[in-house]
Amino acid sequence: MLGLCDRECRLCFGVALWNGVDPILKERLFGLTGPEGNHGEDVKELYYYLDGTPTSSYLRALYKYPHAAFPYAQLVAENARRGKGDREYELEDTGVFDQRRYWDVFVEYAKAGPDDVLIDLTVANRGDAPATIHVLPQLWLRNTWAWGRTGEGYDQAGTIERVGTSSVRVGQPTLGHFRLDAEGQPDWLFTDNETNTERLFGAPSASAYTKDAFHRRVVEGVGAAVNPAQHGTKCAAWYVL
Repeated sequence: MLGLCDRECRLCFGVALWNGVDPILKERLFGLTGPEGNHGEDVKELYYYLDGTPTSSYLRALYKYPHAAFPYAQLVAENARRGKGDREYELEDTGVFDQRRYWDVFVEYAKAGPDDVLIDLTVANRGDAPATIHVLPQLWLRNTWAWGRTGEGYDQAGTIERVGTSSVRVGQPTLGHFRLDAEGQPDWLFTDNETNTERLFGAPSASAYTKDAFHRRVVEGVGAAVNPAQHGTKCAAWYVL
């Protein structure tokens, strides 16, 4: 969510959030498919692209995340009930933003050079009471190695490993090496960018640590979901604010 990647989408960065009550980790924008929406496919979120240079040397965006549980089922059910002649049922209509009980999550990217990017996250509680939010900046290698193909665009798996209290090192076969430095001392989570085929299809997964590991660790509290050796092809810096 509100992420970026290199021009061949080999190394990716994005932001995940959890308000402590949602059933899932917020890793991507939620929307309705064509048959679900009364006017077709539609994203049901509040997000804004605020600023950016033509070269993307500077980018700024905003995502609004409610304190209350995100109304996934309510949005699906009410839009299914409405017909083509009816107004769409939007996230604001559900009441989750009443009394300004939400966070503004700003994400900024500023380049000092082609391979030097500052990422700044600013989280503002717009409500009148304290509230806890989990913020997980994530870095992952796009999985092309599991497709069974070779050649351009189908690199072998690289690695992401912890190299310090607040740093991880990335190695990717055609992109080279990078380092991500995080502010403070977050809890680092590591897994592999592999589908949890056991959960989806009842078949053995390619790795003991699958791409849903951060949801399982943060939301479900399953410590064994993440790799204790602190390496893999996907990592997150876990902050509780």
